[in-house]
Amino acid sequence: MTIYKRTTSRNWIIAWPRLPAGRLKLSTGTTHEKTAAAMDRMLDTLRHRREADLLNAVATGSLRIGVLYDAWAAGDLAGLRSRLADVDLEPLVGQYLERLVAKVAVDTVAHYTHTIRSLIPAGTPFPRSRFTVDALDAWLAQYPGAPATRRKAHAAMSGFAQHLIRAHVIPSNPLRAITPPRAGPPRLRYLDVPALTRLADAQPEPYRTLSALLAGTGIDVSTAITLRLRDVDVKRREIRAAGTKTHARDRIVRVAEWAWPYLRRRCRALTADALLFPAINRFTASDKHRDACSALSIEGYQLRDQRHSYAVRAARAGTPIELIARQLGHVDATLALRVYGRFLPSEQERDRWERIAAAQDRAAAKRMGALVGAGRAKARRPNELSRCRIKRGRVAQLVRARHS
Repeated sequence: MTIYKRTTSRNWIIAWPRLPAGRLKLSTGTTHEKTAAAMDRMLDTLRHRREADLLNAVATGSLRIGVLYDAWAAGDLAGLRSRLADVDLEPLVGQYLERLVAKVAVDTVAHYTHTIRSLIPAGTPFPRSRFTVDALDAWLAQYPGAPATRRKAHAAMSGFAQHLIRAHVIPSNPLRAITPPRAGPPRLRYLDVPALTRLADAQPEPYRTLSALLAGTGIDVSTAITLRLRDVDVKRREIRAAGTKTHARDRIVRVAEWAWPYLRRRCRALTADALLFPAINRFTASDKHRDACSALSIEGYQLRDQRHSYAVRAARAGTPIELIARQLGHVDATLALRVYGRFLPSEQERDRWERIAAAQDRAAAKRMGALVGAGRAKARRPNELSRCRIKRGRVAQLVRARHS
């Protein structure tokens, strides 16, 4: 190998002979002759040691001579090989998000995109070697927002890690070694039906009907804005809420009696298979809801709180907690019981049910007493017959004695 310098370039060039493609000319990237000569000697040594993987990487341009020389001088060829075998995770983010589109709601995809891109920016290489427990732990600790927000970020990044495992990029999920922030107390803000009616009436159509539907069924806004006329069963006063978050979110829900007139009027104005709420997204719906709350001086009541209003009303009416959970799209009744169990029938209502139960107990006891009394009567009857037989025997003895 030889080094030389062109008149049009300041950097030294290495001429690399005896390659399958012929003579290769590589720029050293340095203007220092002694450093260029050291690079030339390094390549010659690697050629004699048959370090083909590193030489091929230089020949194909995937590895710069300067990077190879730095690793050579530091005695870190093993580390360099590890870095060369590294995988860029940035393109895999787009693949993961594309697969999510068919599985979850649009706003969920937007949330996952924002979360993952906060660690792996679009267009910036992110090697697999940086996707470690320590790096992820530091990222999560600095993630903006409340503990609940960081908990969601943990779940989003864990989903991406599972995608990398399925793609055979990483062997295990590093997020499993990071404890997510503890879940805070569940949010519980609700309104009664008169306030819900005023809130709906303070909004223009179709936001008026949307507001009543959310509070009258407990479905979420991302599901509501995808509803079509065919999803409404007018006879049964039910709708099919085809949510996508879990399998339980695709369910049939009943519309509350107070909210049904809003939906019925909306359906009458639509043709077959039309969207109930065209040109509405969760952001415009939230804006209209916020404006109406401001006009009515309702503070701290968010659009997602409509689900709480439905559930609290149903629990107070004595609806079984399993039915409430099913209406909300929960997998089981655990969460619904933890959040809404306090609104189950009050002490007075429990006293009423206790009185009914006690009356049933007394009636059962009375029936049992009657059966016991009948049994005693039957048990006494043989003794009475025996006494009668004894009396008749004594009379007969007296008669025979008198005649004799």
